[in-house]
Amino acid sequence: MKLLKIGITILLIVALLISGSVVIPGVEGDLTSDLKAAQQKMNQLKAQLQEIQRQISANKSAKYSLLSQLSSLNDQMEEMQSEIESINSRIVSLQNTLAKTAAQIADKEKQIDALSEQTNASINLLYHVSNLDVSGLPFSGGSLSTTVEAQQAVSSILRQITASLSAVNTQKLALQSDRTSYAQTKSALENVYALKKQQAALLADQKAAKEQTLDYLAAKGSQYANDDKRIQNEIAKENKLIDQIVAEINRQKHPGSAPTGKLSWPIPGSIHITELFGMRHDPINGAWEMHNGIDMGCATGTTLLAPADGVVEYEGRFSGYGNMLMLQCGQNMTLVFGHLKSFIAKKGQSVKRGQVIALTDNTGWSTGPHLHFEVRIDGTPKNPLVYLGPKP
Repeated sequence: MKLLKIGITILLIVALLISGSVVIPGVEGDLTSDLKAAQQKMNQLKAQLQEIQRQISANKSAKYSLLSQLSSLNDQMEEMQSEIESINSRIVSLQNTLAKTAAQIADKEKQIDALSEQTNASINLLYHVSNLDVSGLPFSGGSLSTTVEAQQAVSSILRQITASLSAVNTQKLALQSDRTSYAQTKSALENVYALKKQQAALLADQKAAKEQTLDYLAAKGSQYANDDKRIQNEIAKENKLIDQIVAEINRQKHPGSAPTGKLSWPIPGSIHITELFGMRHDPINGAWEMHNGIDMGCATGTTLLAPADGVVEYEGRFSGYGNMLMLQCGQNMTLVFGHLKSFIAKKGQSVKRGQVIALTDNTGWSTGPHLHFEVRIDGTPKNPLVYLGPKP
C-alpha cells in the first residue's frame, strides 16, 4: 500500500511538471528518493522472480521424476497381475487334480474293501468245505500226497490273497502320499497368491499417492507460472515508472538540446557486439523480455569513453545493471552504461566527447565481462545503432 501511494504521488508530480502548471521547489530531491525506492523495489522483484523460477525448475524436475516412477509402477503392476493370474490358474488346476485323485482313492478303497471281503469269504469257504486244519493235516490219516496238495493249495491261495492285499495297500499309500503332496503344493501356491495380492494392493496405493502428488505439483506449477507472469508485469511497470522519473529529472536539470551529429563508440579499438537491442530470452532467468540497449564484449578494466558532451547524472549501484553510469546529453537524451567496474567521472561532473568516464567489468546481472549501452530519448529506450556513427 505504501509503494502504491508513492507510485500515485510520483505520477501526479510527473503529470503536473509536464503540464508546466506547477513548479515545486526541491522536486528533484523528491524524485531522486523515489528513484532509489523504485530501484529497491526492482531488486526485490528480481529476487522474487529468481526464486519463483527456481521453484518452477524444481517443480518440473519433481514431476519428471514422478512420471518415471509411475511408469515403473505400472510395469510392476502389470507383471504382478500376470503372475497372480498364472498362480490362480495353477491353483485351479491342482484343485481339479486333487478332486480326481480323491475320486480315484475312493474307488480304490471300495475295491480294497470288496477284495478283502471276497478274500475273507474265500478263506472261510475253503476252511469249511475242506474242514482242513492246516497244522493237523499230516496227522489226519489221509494220504500224504493229498495232504501235501491240500497244503499247497491253501498256501497258494493265502499267498495270492496276501499279495493282493499288499498291492492294494501299497497303491493306497501311494495315492495318499500324492494327495498330501498336492495339498502341500496347493497351500504353498495359495500363500504365494496371497502375498502377490498384498503386494499388488501396496503398489496400487503407491500409484494413487504418486498420482495425487503429481496433481498437486501440476497445480503448484500453474500457480508458479501465474506468479512468474505477475512479477514480470510488475517489473515492466516498475521499469516504466523508473524511466518516467529519470526523464523528468533530466528535463528539470538539463534544459539544453541533444548533441548534434552521431555519437562516438563508447569503448576503444575493435567493436564486437554480443547482444542487440530488442526482445530476447534473458540469459540469467530465461524470461522473454526487452533488452533496452546493445552489449559490447570487452575485457575487465576497458576504458569507457563519453560518446558525447554531457553531465554525469548518476553513478552508483543500480539493480541488475550493477555499477551504472548515466550521462545526460541535453534535455532529451540520456546515455546509460551498465556492468562497470569503477567510476572516474563523478555525479554532476561535465564531460567532453571521448573523455574517460569509467572502467568496464562484469557487475550486476551479467554472464561475462561486457559493456551494456543504452540510448534513451525522454526516458524511452531507443536502438543505439541508430544514433552511433561508423565503427572505429
